[in-house]
Amino acid sequence: MDSLSRDDRDKHLITRGNVDGLVSAALFLNRYPSAKVSFVTSPRAAGQSLARDRTSSEIFLVDIALVPDVLRSASSRRDHQRVLAVDHHPSSAEEDIDGVKVVEEGMSAAGVLYYYLHSTPHLKRLVAIADLIEYCDTAVLTEVMRKHGAQKVDEESKVLDFSWRLDIEDDVFRSIACKHLAEGFWPSQVPAIKRRYVQVVNEQRWPKALARVKAGLKVQGPVGIFHNNEKNRSLYGFGTRALVEVATRRGCDYALMVNARRESASVSIRGMSPRGMDVGRFVEGFIDLHGLEGGGHPSSAGARIPLEVASRFEGDFVSAAISR
Repeated sequence: MDSLSRDDRDKHLITRGNVDGLVSAALFLNRYPSAKVSFVTSPRAAGQSLARDRTSSEIFLVDIALVPDVLRSASSRRDHQRVLAVDHHPSSAEEDIDGVKVVEEGMSAAGVLYYYLHSTPHLKRLVAIADLIEYCDTAVLTEVMRKHGAQKVDEESKVLDFSWRLDIEDDVFRSIACKHLAEGFWPSQVPAIKRRYVQVVNEQRWPKALARVKAGLKVQGPVGIFHNNEKNRSLYGFGTRALVEVATRRGCDYALMVNARRESASVSIRGMSPRGMDVGRFVEGFIDLHGLEGGGHPSSAGARIPLEVASRFEGDFVSAAISR
C-alpha cells in the first residue's frame, strides 16, 4: 500500500472545523493518511496549536488568518519545520508569514488545497461542496453539478454542513468524518454524518435558529446586527450562518453578531457584498487601539474586545459601512 511506503506522521494540518475545514482535512488525509489534523475555532487558537508543535516537519495552515499570534508562532518554529499557509483570501496583515504562502481567490480554501496537493479527480465532489458553501462559483462546482446534478450537490452540502453543527465542539466526530470523506464518499454515504444530519433536521434546529435571529435582528444602514445576550445563547449550532441568511434576506451587506460576556464581548462580522469593505482590516485596526485579540479576512472576521468598548465597536463599524 502507498500509505505504508511513506511516513506521513511528520505532516500536520491546522484548519477550521466548518465545511471548508472538513473538506480540507479530507483532502489532506487522502494525500497523507497518517498525518495529524487539528481543528481550531479561531486564528489565535491556530497560533497556539502551531506553537505547541515542535516535531512536525511540515505544518499546513489552511483558511487561517495571519494574525499576529499566528505570525509569531510561525517565526518561532524550529529550523527543521516548514510552515505553509493555504488560503482563499489575501491577508490584510502588514507582516507576512515566514514560510510558504499560497493564496487563490474565487474558490474555497479546500479548492486551493486541492490544486496545491494535486489531489485525485474523484475528490472534486468534496471540493464542489466547499465551493458551494463558501459561495464560490468555480469550474469545479460547475463540473460536478453537471455530472451529478445541482440538487445532489446542494443536498450533500446541506448534509455535511448540518452534521457538524449538532455539537460544534466534537472534534472526534470531525476526525471520523474526514477519514471516511478522504476515501471519496459523499457525506450522506458516511453513517456518522448522516445520523447527525437526520437529528438536526428532526429537531428543527435550522428554522428555530432563523426564527430567533429574525426576532432579535436590528438593521442599521447596511448592517444587520444581532445581540446574543440572553441566558440561552444557543442558535442551535448555526451561529453566524443563520445571521447571514436573515440579514441577506433583509437586504444587508454586512452581518454583525455581538456576544456579551462578563468582562468582554466576542464579535463576529461577515461581509456579503463582493464590493464591500475589508472587515478583517477594520477589526485589526480597532484591536490595535481598543481590543484584546482578533483579525480575519476581507469578508469574515472576529474579535474579543473589552465589554466597555462593545458599543463603540458597533458604532464605528456601522459608520464605516455607511461611508463605504
